[in-house]
Amino acid sequence: MAQPQQYWLPGYGLSRHVVLSQIQFFLGPSASARPYTYQGREGYLIMGSPLTREQISDLAHLSKEYEREASMRMTQSSQSYNSPSGKSPEPFINELVPVGQRSRGGDRERERGRDRERERDRKPAHNNDRRSRHQRAW
Repeated sequence: MAQPQQYWLPGYGLSRHVVLSQIQFFLGPSASARPYTYQGREGYLIMGSPLTREQISDLAHLSKEYEREASMRMTQSSQSYNSPSGKSPEPFINELVPVGQRSRGGDRERERGRDRERERDRKPAHNNDRRSRHQRAW
């Protein structure tokens, strides 16, 4: 058995969830992993015996499956939220997911308020007009 050591594993094609949850399965109960950036590249700092190429390939395959299943779950929950029937013949994996969406009506109202302010700034203030309007009200 190889001597435990600390090393960096590039994160390309590897899901954080899979690496962090499966590292002990691959390397034993004393192994650990954490997200780590090395020379500007994202990856994982592994403490344990070195992973073989086959193990890394297995992690990449598990990651791909996990990401596909997670996309399917998100798509199905998004479709059931958006569609009345909640059923779709074939799910679309790259469905857009709204995040922090503001209402369109609020945006329009803010824009109208800005337009009114700009219009007020353009018109010169006439004290006479103000007085005559006030007097008319009495």
